[in-house]
Amino acid sequence: MSNTSLPGCTFGILGDSYSTFRGYIPQGNSGYYPSKEVDDVLEVAHTWWHQLMTKHNMKLLVNDSYSGATVCTNIRDGQPFSSAFTERAKRSFSGDIKPDYIFLFGCTNDSWLDRTVGEPKFVDRREEDLFNVLPAYCFCLEYLTEHNPQTKVVAMINTGLKPEIAAGMLAAANHYGATVVALEDIDKQHGHPSALGMRQIAAQLEAALL
Repeated sequence: MSNTSLPGCTFGILGDSYSTFRGYIPQGNSGYYPSKEVDDVLEVAHTWWHQLMTKHNMKLLVNDSYSGATVCTNIRDGQPFSSAFTERAKRSFSGDIKPDYIFLFGCTNDSWLDRTVGEPKFVDRREEDLFNVLPAYCFCLEYLTEHNPQTKVVAMINTGLKPEIAAGMLAAANHYGATVVALEDIDKQHGHPSALGMRQIAAQLEAALL
């Protein structure tokens, strides 16, 4: 994509609880926000992505975020297999929707749930490899970039991840030519961005992309 500025662009999100807001995610996806655990993210306008959207007159095409979801196929107990990032990448970004940006914001639950990390795997990847975090993350990046060649894929790396996960995400993002935004010092309540944290995410993302 030749236009690397934000104003007027379209975007999609493949995410977890950090990017949810009920009423703005696909039907059947589990939502987190608004939540009693975070007392100041009360409106969709408080989310990081809505702030970015309104400030730059962007258009959201799809927000396929799912609270509690893992990137890998070793999913959270009680959630469907379709909640995994690998499955939702195929569902929402198979080519019918062509955003200017795709924000990939995951691996938080994989880290919290102590899923097997594995190593970035760029070739000869098998279905069973997707049970591990970094091979699954590679799959997502490969799928998003191959099916959306004109899209700028943005790999957002959360704070507080296991170091080996964060390092593997960075290596995978660089391999697939994604733009990396490694977040720093995000204010959180119960492990989730507060209103301040949401503003910090939006500001750091904006600074990296502009």
